[in-house]
Amino acid sequence: MQNKNSIVWVIVVVIVVIAAVGGYLLGSRSGDKNYSQGENVSASAPVNHAGIISDLNGKIKNNPKDTEALFTLADIYFDMKQFDTAAEYYKKVIAIKPDNADAYKEIGLALHYLGKSAEGLGYIEEGLKRNQYNQKMWLTKGFILAYGMNDLKGARLAWEKTKALDPESQGGKAAAEYLAKTPK
Repeated sequence: MQNKNSIVWVIVVVIVVIAAVGGYLLGSRSGDKNYSQGENVSASAPVNHAGIISDLNGKIKNNPKDTEALFTLADIYFDMKQFDTAAEYYKKVIAIKPDNADAYKEIGLALHYLGKSAEGLGYIEEGLKRNQYNQKMWLTKGFILAYGMNDLKGARLAWEKTKALDPESQGGKAAAEYLAKTPK
């Protein structure tokens, strides 16, 4: 049983690493789900989501406050485009760890993809109260403002902040690209 759990966690870690690398390559999660802009995304080997979800649910059943398992499960649902379920699990994370700024960011983005951009922006703002230096949070704020609320001025301000935090990082470069595409 221990060997099976080890294998499952190795698979989960590999999936999370692949998702993270993919997110950075596509300009962070703020843009990676917007395939309508013509981005070419290659398919990878099929993943047994049901098995991984089952194993994570087992871990959560044994320890309902396992925020790592909750966050991973939320990420899997997000990647499967089940944004409502993903948001529920991210909310469970912040109920246990209210200072987890990344969970606020992910809730905000999930709600944006559900067509609830204003509500999502509220979570982004709450996350920024917890960590005003979270570059991905600022990038996501700009994305939601521009593409969910048609507030290009606000989006530009958020992307300028993103870029100012670290212009050479992937987030800073993504912000520069958004700024170049967005009229003043």
